[in-house]
Amino acid sequence: MTGKMLLLGVLIGAAIGAVLGYFVKCSSGTCPLIANPYQGAISGAVMGALLMSVISPKLSQRAESPNIVRIDNKTDFKTHVLDKRGICLVDLFSNRCPPCKILAPTISSLADRYAGKVTMCKVDVDRVPSVTRQYRVMAIPTVLIIQNGKEVGRLVGLQPETGYVAVLNKLVNKNKD
Repeated sequence: MTGKMLLLGVLIGAAIGAVLGYFVKCSSGTCPLIANPYQGAISGAVMGALLMSVISPKLSQRAESPNIVRIDNKTDFKTHVLDKRGICLVDLFSNRCPPCKILAPTISSLADRYAGKVTMCKVDVDRVPSVTRQYRVMAIPTVLIIQNGKEVGRLVGLQPETGYVAVLNKLVNKNKD
């Protein structure tokens, strides 16, 4: 979540809370959150920050690149990765893995950047566990680099985009020769 989004949530919440505190006066004393404009602004700011912390990640999520091949079973893996001539980047992930979710936009960016040069695949380890066993994957996210059906590289854990770019550029440039 960006700081600007959080600040926006705090400011909007504080403004709404202050207005409620000013116009909806609490004479019984049973509503301490909006008893006066100051308390209304404070409680509104807290509510705004909480709301933005929930909404902001959903707003900033980028749609997955159309250049990514989803692998749903062993047959798909064989067809799109093992039998494929050329370079494949295989992202082994889980929907329950926060680092995997952080890596997803990077994989989408790489898919767009290397379209036509590298096949980008995503394998949900919960749906296709045979791939994790076959490659002895012990942690996710793991990114396998497979060329002509053989593993030629592996990046384990969350890596900066430059790490993936370096490996892919090396292989793509090597194939040009």
